Formats: sequence, C-alpha cells, structure tokens
Amino acid sequence: MNSWLQKQASQRPEHPAFYWQDEVWSFAEVAQEVNYWANEYAEKIPFKEKRVALFSRNSKELYFSILALWELGKELVFLNIQLSVEELRYQLTDAEVNYVVVAEEKMAILAEITQVTTVAMQRSEQAAKLKLPNIDVYQPEMTASIMYTSGTTGKPKGVVQRFENHRASALSTQENMQLTAEDCWLCPVPIFHISGLSIIIRQLVLGCSVRLYAKFDASAITADLVQGKGTIISVVAVMLKELLAGYPASGYATIFKAMLLGGGPIAPKALELCEEYGLCVIQSYGMTETCSQVVALSFADAQAKRGSAGKPLTGMKIKIIDNKGQNCLPNEVGEILLKGQNVVGNYLNGAQWQAVKWTADGWFRTGDMGYLDDDGYLYLVSRLSELIISGGENIYPTEIEHVLQELPGVKEVAVVGEADQKWGAVPVAYIVGDPTITVEKVNTFAQAYLAKFKLPKRVYLCDTLPRTASGKLAKQRLTTKEREAFFSK
Repeated sequence: MNSWLQKQASQRPEHPAFYWQDEVWSFAEVAQEVNYWANEYAEKIPFKEKRVALFSRNSKELYFSILALWELGKELVFLNIQLSVEELRYQLTDAEVNYVVVAEEKMAILAEITQVTTVAMQRSEQAAKLKLPNIDVYQPEMTASIMYTSGTTGKPKGVVQRFENHRASALSTQENMQLTAEDCWLCPVPIFHISGLSIIIRQLVLGCSVRLYAKFDASAITADLVQGKGTIISVVAVMLKELLAGYPASGYATIFKAMLLGGGPIAPKALELCEEYGLCVIQSYGMTETCSQVVALSFADAQAKRGSAGKPLTGMKIKIIDNKGQNCLPNEVGEILLKGQNVVGNYLNGAQWQAVKWTADGWFRTGDMGYLDDDGYLYLVSRLSELIISGGENIYPTEIEHVLQELPGVKEVAVVGEADQKWGAVPVAYIVGDPTITVEKVNTFAQAYLAKFKLPKRVYLCDTLPRTASGKLAKQRLTTKEREAFFSK
C-alpha cells in the first residue's frame, strides 16, 4: 500500500491539512476521517467496481469522498454539476460507470438515469474505523481520475489522468512557485475541474494545507486573505476582476504570496491594477490533458512579456509546428505541441484519437495555435481557433451547434463567441430556420440538452449565413458589424 495521504499523516500528523468554513483537520485527523468514509463506501460499493463517478459541488463531503475512494483503489470520474441529464447519461455510459456517489441536493437530477446506482455522499455517525483492504493505491501507472473535455467533434472525450501525471504536475508547480508545506492554498474553483483537483493533489504530494470553498464569494475570500488564512489562491479572470473590485485599502495579509490565474489571459487594465496593488499574479497555460498548468508567466516578467503565457515549467517540453509538421521559427505561428510526464497518454475509449492527438514520438497535439518569441516565451493566438473561454469554462461551438441542429425546422447553425464584460466571452447562436423557429423555441430546446454555461446567451435569426467563395462557412464575418446584413428582417 502506497498512500500519499497516509504518508503525510505519518510525516506531519499535527500539521493543518484541510479547512472548511470554521472547521479544521490535521493530516492525522483527515486520515482518520477518510478511514470512516472508506469503510462506509466499501459497504455500499462492490469491491469489483473499479470505476466510480462523483457528482457534487465543492464540499467537505466531496473532499473526504475523493480521498476515501482513492484509498479503496477506485478510478474517479468527475461529473460537472452544470451538465444536462443527456450530457450526464452520455458520460456515464461512455465511462461504463455503475455507481455514482452523489451529494444529497443533486440526487433528483440523476433520478432519470436508471442505468446507475446512486450512493449518498454521507457517512453514518456509527461508521466504524476499520482496517482497509490491503491493496496497492496511488501507484504511478494507476488511473486516478477521468475528466471529460469537449472537442471539435462535439462529443466529449474522457481524459485519463494517472497518478504519475498528477504527481509530475504537483512537483513542477512546487518548483515554479517555490511551494512549501507551510503554504495554504485557497480553492474556490470546482474540484470537478482540473484546476480544483490539482490543488488537492498538491496537498497530498507536497504536504501543504487546503482551504476549500463551496463556491466563489469575493467578499468572503477577501476577508480570509486579509486575516491571513491563505498564501495562494487559484482564480480565473472573472474571479480576479471581482477580487480587484473589492480590494481593501489595507491590502491582504503579508503572508499572501500569489494568485495562480488560469482559464484565459488577464486584461491589461486588471494587470495594471495588480501591479499597483503589488499583487503577484502568475498567468498560466494548461488543460485537462496536462493535469493543470504546464506554462507560466512570472509576475516579474508580466510587464516585459505582456500577453505571454510564459515559459514551460520544469520537465515540460514545448514546440511549435507548421501544417507540414516542421518546427516553426521564433515568432512564427503554428500548432502548440507538448511533452512531459504530466501530459496524459490517452483518452478513454479513444483509440481513434491516438494517432491524431499524439505523435509517434510522444508529443501531444494541443490543437491550440501560438508562437514562441526569441526568448522562448509562449504566446497564444487562438485556442482551437473557435474556442470560447467563458469565466474559465472551455466552450466548443461545434458541440452547441450539433445540439441546435437537432431542433426540427433548423436549417443552419453557427455558434461564435461574443465579448462579455463579466465572463470575458459568451456563446451566441446564428440560426437559419423555417418560419416556425423562434428565439424562445431555440432557448427551450437548448436548455434540455446543454449545461447552463454552454447555453447561447443570445440567439440571432438569420436569412442566410456568410460563406467563402468555396462555400465554407465564414464565421469570422459574424464577429464584425457585417453580421447585421444576415439578420432576418
């Protein structure tokens, strides 16, 4: 048995490990609590079930459930709580999951999916502290987690994240950010995203503390940072904007080190404010397939390399290739390829993607476009060219288009991103349909099949859609004032 949790409990039993609201657990207390939870789940989930899904917002119950299920050697499928029933059904079927551990308030959502057995995310007060099965856990090659990410095909792909991928990510982050066991990482981002789960991994690998939040609350987090309740926090751009809007005149406690920013670039004005306040913001680039950040821009370089995602972290290799597979010169735009221990090696049930996304010599094709400058700093030009990053969520237009095309009466659909002051960007839909198609009908249909954050925020009914001379859809023309020429009169 090679449990990361048990190792931390042995090495630093009294060290604060986990904070939730007004409660705190040391590593020894976390290990004891996890033992209770593990025995609870061992009674309810058959030993032969290697893969279990989790469906919950951030909570102490979710935290303990993750650690307990890993102690039982389970592979965890993380379900986004914003998904529609149809999206959940697809992912559970694709992952061949039979048991889902569900937060009580989410039980009703899964009631329609009869193919799975739901297990309440709770433990009885009488749960026994027993000796766990003597099985190998946290082994490098073992699957730790599976997270679904959308692609240009429209069908989400299950990203298989192994413990060795997670560990490599934690160690490279440790070196880049000079982390120690004395750090406390604030986690207001969802654990079902890699941005949140990677914080728990860092705790297990490095021995630092985690302060978990049910959701992002700028005022509550500001109060905690003022009181010195954390040294590092993970945020996306929309969160950073809210924190800056409420930044106190007295500043944060002196122990605060940095914000790790993901989910898209920071606006220049926000960066200027951070510099004015002396706030260290580490901009980063990463994805589900890389188990969090692989490229980061230090605060010291933020001014000189404005707009850059930074340099590769320790152990990561990066190159830019053209459409012929040749290496690009500095400042020449091409596709970004990555190689390193924290890059996953396959998708679940994704044999058809192996040769598409991974080269014969092990490079991962991100599908993102960018360039390296003369100093080796990465600049992103587009993320899959059409990717919409909305409040840190990756939204692929093709997935939305595939859904809307199923609505009877719809002839053509084009989904693009529109700038939004709060979220950075939001999806909007341009639709050509017969006279029965209305905005209300489109919205009602979409709500049944798409997660809330993927719903088109605006629907434009059109007579035609712009095309190139060869007949291809010219989406870029829908992002300019020219789009009005296509609206239905």
